[in-house]
Amino acid sequence: METSSVRSLSQLSFFLPKPNRNKAYPSWPCKKPRTTQPTRLYCQKMYVPGFGEASPEKKAAKNLHDFFTYIAVRIVTAQLESYSPEAYEDLMEFLSRHSLNDGDKFCAALMRESPRHKGLGNADHTSLFGS
Repeated sequence: METSSVRSLSQLSFFLPKPNRNKAYPSWPCKKPRTTQPTRLYCQKMYVPGFGEASPEKKAAKNLHDFFTYIAVRIVTAQLESYSPEAYEDLMEFLSRHSLNDGDKFCAALMRESPRHKGLGNADHTSLFGS
């Protein structure tokens, strides 16, 4: 013999109880009288690909990359000023000839032109991370 257990929908626990209509406050906060004024929709501008420019996320990533390169160069120049005056002079002379506006171009030019700074970068990494 099989027993079947069937409950009515009102007995199931996941249904909310029926709202009491006699309450002084409405059961739903959005039940407000409608106004006759039209509703305005405020839409933000949307990026549409295909016009030859980068997405806002790509532009932001590039700006952050360039900014962090600028900050890193400023930190290194401050450290070199007291640590190695010759390397500081070389870096300041390089900075006078090259712009920091594009971080990738700046780093590429620095590594291409000055093997001493390339070695300095490697020495910094070995002192930080062991070997």
